[in-house]
Amino acid sequence: MKKYQKKNRTCFWGALVCVLISIIFAVALQFLKGDVLDFAVAGEIEHTIRYAVLLIIFILCEILFYFCYKQFNARFVVGCTKLLKRDIFESITKRDFVQYKEHQQGEYIAKLVNDADTIKARRFQMLPMLWEILFKIIFVSIALFLLDWRLALVTIALLTTPLYVPKLIEEKLQNAQTEYLDSVKNNLAKVNDWLRGFEIIKNFSIEEKILSKFDESNNQSMDKLLKDTTLGSVSQLITTLISYLSYFVVLVCATWLVLRRDFTAGNFFVAIGMIDQLSYPLISLAEVVRQLIAVRPVCNSIESFIAEGVNTKRGRSLCAVSSEFEYKDVTFSYSDDQPVLNGFNFLAKSGKRYLIKGPSGCGKTTVVNLLLRYYNVDDGSIQIDGVPISEYGSTYGCITIVRQEAVLFHDSLRNNLTMYREISDDKLIHMLKDLGLDKFANLDSLDELITEDGANVSGGEKKRLCLARALLRDTDVLILDEPLANLDDATAAKIEDILLSIKGKLLIVVSHQFTDAKLSAFDDVLTIQK
Repeated sequence: MKKYQKKNRTCFWGALVCVLISIIFAVALQFLKGDVLDFAVAGEIEHTIRYAVLLIIFILCEILFYFCYKQFNARFVVGCTKLLKRDIFESITKRDFVQYKEHQQGEYIAKLVNDADTIKARRFQMLPMLWEILFKIIFVSIALFLLDWRLALVTIALLTTPLYVPKLIEEKLQNAQTEYLDSVKNNLAKVNDWLRGFEIIKNFSIEEKILSKFDESNNQSMDKLLKDTTLGSVSQLITTLISYLSYFVVLVCATWLVLRRDFTAGNFFVAIGMIDQLSYPLISLAEVVRQLIAVRPVCNSIESFIAEGVNTKRGRSLCAVSSEFEYKDVTFSYSDDQPVLNGFNFLAKSGKRYLIKGPSGCGKTTVVNLLLRYYNVDDGSIQIDGVPISEYGSTYGCITIVRQEAVLFHDSLRNNLTMYREISDDKLIHMLKDLGLDKFANLDSLDELITEDGANVSGGEKKRLCLARALLRDTDVLILDEPLANLDDATAAKIEDILLSIKGKLLIVVSHQFTDAKLSAFDDVLTIQK
């Protein structure tokens, strides 16, 4: 977390300077209040008015600099949180696909939203507040010593006792915070799962069952929150009781000094003001310390999570396939069970079309995933232009893949096609017409919003829009994994004709549904058996 604070140190130091000046004015005006009272009691009207005007000026200065402190403080907190959330999201996006799948989407959302906001509230917001309180304690203590050293010693000795309470329950505070955040992650993961299967829930009419499961998960999460909050409240209660007891003891001491005539009425008024200035910061300090202690495990967890993504092993990226790629006696299994591929051989040359077919579970998609560097082969080798694929960290630079599940983002049609690259509208419209998507081939449609996951277009249109996006990327290799799945016969036939019209690429179609009469259009048809 220190690097985020360092990058926003200008705002942090600006906040400290402003709050320091504000506190100086706040302490000084306590003495001015006493002077005003003493002059008023003595009947010195001129001095009373003069010091009253000065008092008003000091009050305005305190308010102004405190306002500046809050502005710098807000910029510091927002700046740190922004950088933290960016690093969390970057850590997610830099993971390889297999590493990404090790966690549920809900866990990533929880890291980005819940954990980051917890650190914002319990660390970034607390740090400037901690220094504000420390400055106030130091300056008020100095002022009390200037007023009377005996009162200062009694005040500091008594009012600092509540600071030890959070330390005594440090482990319980950290455990309660960790348990709550873990329960939130689990709850979000389940909610994300249910929302992805919304249609299934409606189709099976299990809304009440899912609601019951949500209640169970949500109740667990809220129970952990209640435990965390209750522990904090108990700590705060003990701290407050001790502070107020100390306050009354100090008040008695100040009264005793007045009765001994060591204090004037103005001095007593100043003393009470100083005690007020000191007691609340000390109570607040205990809470700030509690928050900083409780958030440590979250900070450590987030730092480890960010490091996971940043430290993902990467090699050089493959940017072109000039000649061919070849599988030589490849054996691969996902576990110690029977291999999915055993002695698999396949040679694919640039500019040719290939169809990989076979029953479900035979390893068709595995062949593709090995080429994408999601896994390493157990035995044999895969070579691209004679170079072992193991020398590359990624092959995304020269391969575009279109999966069975057509994915469209909640964005304009133009951005869904270009993926935020500079491509002319004429080229987009021409591509849409080539793929039989004439209804989208106009400027107005390009600016239209595609709703989440392409819910406002048909299944066949989604498939063709994803194909258009892949063709516009124009890489050496184009892979289509089950492009005919879940399509009616007429739409499937159109997709088949479009695929067979693609030229100038190494085209690999993975499908067990391609029409037999069109298989001759492929340069090779590879059938994989279980």
